[in-house]
Formats: sequence, C-alpha cells, structure tokens
Amino acid sequence: MISEPEMAGEGESAGAVDLVSDTDRPPPLGRFAGRPWAWALGAAVVTSAVWAAVLQGTGYGHTAAPDLHGYGVDAAPCTNLHMQPLADDLGSVSFGQIPPKVTRSAALDRVSCTLIGSAKDADGWSKTYTMAVAVELHKKKDPADEFDALSRSDATTAASTETGLLMSYMKSPERITHPEGLGDEANLIAGDFQQSLYVRHGGAVFSLTLVGSNDWDESRGQAPTGADGGPERQRVADTSAFRKDLVPTMRTLMRAMAQPPSSS
Repeated sequence: MISEPEMAGEGESAGAVDLVSDTDRPPPLGRFAGRPWAWALGAAVVTSAVWAAVLQGTGYGHTAAPDLHGYGVDAAPCTNLHMQPLADDLGSVSFGQIPPKVTRSAALDRVSCTLIGSAKDADGWSKTYTMAVAVELHKKKDPADEFDALSRSDATTAASTETGLLMSYMKSPERITHPEGLGDEANLIAGDFQQSLYVRHGGAVFSLTLVGSNDWDESRGQAPTGADGGPERQRVADTSAFRKDLVPTMRTLMRAMAQPPSSS
C-alpha cells in the first residue's frame, strides 16, 4: 500500500503479511498441506501496487501534513488482546502470530501483521481463521482522496504462494457499508468468505481482514467426498457470522495503537 518514495525507510522485522482478498475460484485442495493459511496471505504485493498507483495519480506529497491523532506503529497489533472480541468469538483453541513488519520513512510509517487461529474437529477437519491487519501513518499528505479507491480496489486482489504462483479463491457477492463512529470515514466490505474493514482517521489508515479455510488431516487418508464427488467441505470457510465483530474489534485496535507501548 506504499509508493516508492514512502518506502525509503528500513524494515524493522521480518515476516511481512498483508491483507487478503478474493477473485474467482478456490485453490486446489492439498496445495498448501501443512500450511493451511498460506493461500490466504498473498495480497500484499497487489494491494501495494494499487496503493502506489492511486497515490502517484493524485500528486502525493504536495499538501499540508495531516493530523495523526497520536497514533503510532510501535504496539504489536496482532495479539489476542488487540483482536477482541473477534478472536474470542472465533472459538479457536490456539493462535499463532506472524511477526509484525514495521517500516518507517519521512512520508509514511507502517506496521502489518497476521494473527492465525485454528481449531480441530473430532472428524478430522480443522478450521483456520486468518486476521490480517495493517496500520499506516501518512505524514506528508492526508490520504482522504485515495481512501475510498483503495478500499474498493483491494477487494479484487489475489492470494499467492511463496513460489510467486498466484492462486485465486472463491468469489462471493460483496456488500459495502459505511459504519459510523469510526474515525473520519469507514468502509466495511462484506462477503460470505471475506470480511474487510477500512478506517481513516486523519492521516492514519487502519485495515482489518478476516478469511477462513477448512482443512483436512491428511494423516487420516483422503478427505471425505460429498455427493458430487468433491470434498465434503469446501476449501474456503464462510466467515459471515463474524462480520458483526469487525467494528468493535477495530475500536479495540485503534485504542491500542493510540497508546504508547508499555515499558518493561
């Protein structure tokens, strides 16, 4: 989500993860055995390209600096505590975090990370939920003009693997609403399989995306099939039941990023 001039700063940690989205069809079952979340983690490059193109087309860098409202990028966004009430409502028995990546420059500070929750069923299936977060602090130009275009464009990005092969997953109808009481403006992009919430507060832009997958324990042999001969459960999990949690979870996240990190 960053143009080249903004990326002059050094990254402070490895393991970058960005938002996910959907295109046309689910990836093949078993492609990501052992990494049930991998197919859901590849939109960073595509989304960054969209963001950069939008910024370049609007004369980025030629207006007064925006108000950052005291937000910082030092706090780790992707913790169970900062993802409440969503993390609790998912019902996952374990969580793992892909470490945050922090990037700083004269124009933009940014942190992105992912929290992954999983729960196993007794029948050999497990469900994995991926919560992807990004916080951007635009220090040179207010991103208001680009905010709406960014949110809508991100809904068509793709997932990729570590080999660079782009894989698409199931497309579902999207409904865009604008929750009130979150920053200056907010866009909630909701489908059956992906829920994304974007918020702008002055020069700060927050994003939170949830996707899920159904995964079969291959140590039990072949996955059970349905009447149509396909897998008993579709690869992409329906996350629409958790849509209600995105707004209160975003409020939790914004409060956390507005507070200085505690000293040890």
